[in-house]
Amino acid sequence: MRKHLRIGLPCLAAAVTMLVPSGPGALAAPAGGEDVTVYVGSGGTSLAGLSGKSLLRVAGKAGLTAQSPVRSLRDAQAVLDARHTKNATIMLRGGTYTDAGVEWGPEIASTVTVKVQPGTGPVTFDGRAAKAGYWTKVGPKSPELNFQGPFTVQRYGDGGIKATGTKKDGPVKGLVINRITFKQMGNAWVKGGKGYAGVHLNYVSKARITNNSFVSLENKNVPGNTHGVYLAFNQTQKTPGSNGNLVKGNTFKVISGDPVRASDGSSGNKVQDNVFQKGRDYRGKTRGNGNHGMFTYWVFPRANTCGKGGNTFSGNSYTVNYYNKKTPSVRSGSDTGRTCKSVKDTGGNTYKR
Repeated sequence: MRKHLRIGLPCLAAAVTMLVPSGPGALAAPAGGEDVTVYVGSGGTSLAGLSGKSLLRVAGKAGLTAQSPVRSLRDAQAVLDARHTKNATIMLRGGTYTDAGVEWGPEIASTVTVKVQPGTGPVTFDGRAAKAGYWTKVGPKSPELNFQGPFTVQRYGDGGIKATGTKKDGPVKGLVINRITFKQMGNAWVKGGKGYAGVHLNYVSKARITNNSFVSLENKNVPGNTHGVYLAFNQTQKTPGSNGNLVKGNTFKVISGDPVRASDGSSGNKVQDNVFQKGRDYRGKTRGNGNHGMFTYWVFPRANTCGKGGNTFSGNSYTVNYYNKKTPSVRSGSDTGRTCKSVKDTGGNTYKR
């Protein structure tokens, strides 16, 4: 028997929660909940525009079988919003989706795994309709999110995944990003985009970023502002940095800013067994990655502090920078004049022009 759970999808939580029946015969909300699988297909049922009893009725049925998928990630969240869920799996049918700015509210579930339904073809999330912004955003009260490819996230102006912790609730934890291709992001590809990073971590702890591809992440006006993976703090709240994260087994190809960048006191991050390659930029010119190095730590006036240590670079292969010049594998630098040694080459790295 399916059981019901309240979650925190901001736009829908109030409507759904208020309409859960009560009294004799009502569906109870037992502690713990159960595992729920929601199926998503680009031609599935849309819950957009529904509210009140209509929303509750449709969300309580749609998406629960492969034969009756919902249309988008937001629709999948609405289905979970109508149920009491412990662990959720969202299955993506092959196709192209236009989700943008999807936020994972609190209490959706304890864990959510997003993956591709086998045998249904490739999955692409395309941000051209949204123009600027990120594909999805994660907070400290979000479920533990496990994004399992293979699928592609492309043409989002600001970036792919942005995770941000807060002083009140602490860092984002439990984030897994595996086998996703992040490509063609930044204002070289999307007009009006700010082009921050494929994966942008602001006060995140122990994320695992593994076996992904970061391809053609470029800004035209300030090329150095775009990264593959950015490890930083919550700038508004001046939190600690992002600590203890693993960046392993990924491919970086044509990133106009340093492909992995740490700042704001971020420490204990390991960049291992990645490949940094040359490719074609948005104008068709051959380029490598970054400006100052493959893994850099940078001090800004907003947080004039060094990392405490443990940022390491090992077992990687790399080539020239974005301007086709050889740079160090790692570098610590500053906009404030402060001297740091907050990232170290710990061996096993190879350079090939």
